[in-house]
Amino acid sequence: MAGLAELPRDLVTLEQWDALDLDEARRLELVVGGIVMTPRPRPLHQIVSMNLTQLIRTALPDSLVVLQEVEITVEARFPPTVRDPDLVVVNRSVVDRNPVRVDASDVALVVEIVSPGSRRTDRVMKLYEYAKAGIERYWIVDLDADTDERFLAHLLHDGTYQRVDALVTGRVRTGEPVALDFTLDELTRP
Repeated sequence: MAGLAELPRDLVTLEQWDALDLDEARRLELVVGGIVMTPRPRPLHQIVSMNLTQLIRTALPDSLVVLQEVEITVEARFPPTVRDPDLVVVNRSVVDRNPVRVDASDVALVVEIVSPGSRRTDRVMKLYEYAKAGIERYWIVDLDADTDERFLAHLLHDGTYQRVDALVTGRVRTGEPVALDFTLDELTRP
C-alpha cells in the first residue's frame, strides 16, 4: 500500500491512478493529474451523509440508485480529474455494470457535504468541474454557512449551474431527480 511519501510527484494518467495501491484510510482525489488529499469526514458529516442517503433512497424511482463515496471521472483526457463526492445518484444500470468509477455522463445528481477545509473546493472548483463534465444537478450541504446558504441546489443550464430555490426557512424541497421535503435539522439527527 502506497504511503504519502511513495505517491507519484508527477502528473498521472487514469491508468497510473488505477494501478496505485492506495491507502483506503486516506481520502484522495486526482485533480488535473495531481494527487490531492481531501479531509476525512468528521462524525457530523457522516451523520448528514447517512441521513441524506436514506432520505434520497426512500424517494428515488426504481431506475435510480444513490451511492456513497464512489469515484467520478470528471475529465478523462490528460491530465485527468477524478473526484470522490459524498453522494451520487446514478441509473441502476451503472450498478449492474459495477465499474471501477462512474463516468460523469451517468450521474443524475452529485452531492457534496462541506467539511472544514473543503468549502472553496466544493463551492468553486467542483461547481465548475461538475458543470463542465455535464452533470445535470449538484447539491451542496454546508451546515456552517449562513442560514440561506446551508443547502444549495444547482441545475445545469447552457453549460453552467444556475441556483434553484430549494431551501426556504430551514425546509428543503426538491423536485428532480428525486422529490424530497425535509428540514435541515433532520439531517443532523444521530
